[in-house]
Amino acid sequence: MSAISIDPSISIVISFLGFCWIFAKKLYPLVTKKLDEHIETVKKEIENAERLKDEATLSLKAAREKEHEIDKIIEENRLKSEEKIKKLKEENKKLLQMLRERHEISLKTQLEAEFVKQKNQLIDRLSTLILEKIYERIEGTDYKFVTTLKKEDLSKLLENNDNNRVMH
Repeated sequence: MSAISIDPSISIVISFLGFCWIFAKKLYPLVTKKLDEHIETVKKEIENAERLKDEATLSLKAAREKEHEIDKIIEENRLKSEEKIKKLKEENKKLLQMLRERHEISLKTQLEAEFVKQKNQLIDRLSTLILEKIYERIEGTDYKFVTTLKKEDLSKLLENNDNNRVMH
């Protein structure tokens, strides 16, 4: 047997091809299996992230709708409140006017009553003074007062008394 001499570059190529064949047979399935598992994990995470994104989008949409509804309710309540305030102001104005009118009527009635009272007091005082003056003037005359003097009696008495003075 003769020894075959092989060129070293060919032996490197053969060794490299042998390595590739062993790698393809043994290591490639392991590496691809690990890469496939990693790809599946990443896909699941992406799907989970998309699901969470969709849920967040739906929640945000629901929150915006709720906010819009709340804004509508607030605006409706604000308008109702303004309307109630306006009505209450009108009612308050009417009530104040009515109270003023009642107060004016009450004051007018009180003033009229006080006027009548003072007028009657003045008339009573004047009557008393007139009667006192009449009694002073007719003292010593022959008039007698049985009950009360009437206006006509007073005027006659005053006329007679004045006539008596003129004669004396």
